[in-house]
Amino acid sequence: MIVLSALPGSGKSTWSNKFSAEHKNTHIISSDEIRKEFFGAINCFKNEPLVWQTFLDRLNSYKDSEEDVYVIADATNLQNKFREYYYETTPGYDKHILVLFDIPYEICLLQNKMRSPERIVPDHAMERLRKEMEQPSEKVIELYDEIIHVTDIAKSLQK
Repeated sequence: MIVLSALPGSGKSTWSNKFSAEHKNTHIISSDEIRKEFFGAINCFKNEPLVWQTFLDRLNSYKDSEEDVYVIADATNLQNKFREYYYETTPGYDKHILVLFDIPYEICLLQNKMRSPERIVPDHAMERLRKEMEQPSEKVIELYDEIIHVTDIAKSLQK
C-alpha cells in the first residue's frame, strides 16, 4: 500500500503513472478518477461520502490478491489524520509506504495552472490546502514501514 501525500500540482499522478509503468500489478486508486467515473467531472464534489467510501473499498479490494500487488492511494492526504486512517483501514497489506512530495508551493501553483482546464484547482482552494498540510507526526512515522520524500519530481521520474 502506497499512500501519496501532496498538494495538487505536485506531481502525484505523474509519479504514480511512472511507478505503475515500472512495476507490474500496480493499481492506482484516484479520488479524482472516482469523481469523474461517477459524476463526469473530477471537480464535482456533490457526494463526497460515496467517493471516499469507494476509494477505501477499492484500496482494500486488492489486499487478498494471490499475486504481489502495489496499490497507490492517489489523493492529497495532507493531514496526519488521513495518513493514519489509510494505514489503519488497510490492514491486509504487508507493507505501508508513505510518499511525501516536498515540492515548493510556487511550483505546485505553476504546475496546477499547466493542467488541463478540468483539473485546475482554484487558487483559493490551493491556499486552503496549503494551510491544511502537516508534517508527519511521530505516530505516522512509526506506523509506516517506509517514508519516501520526493523533493524534485523531475529527478524522481528519471530514476
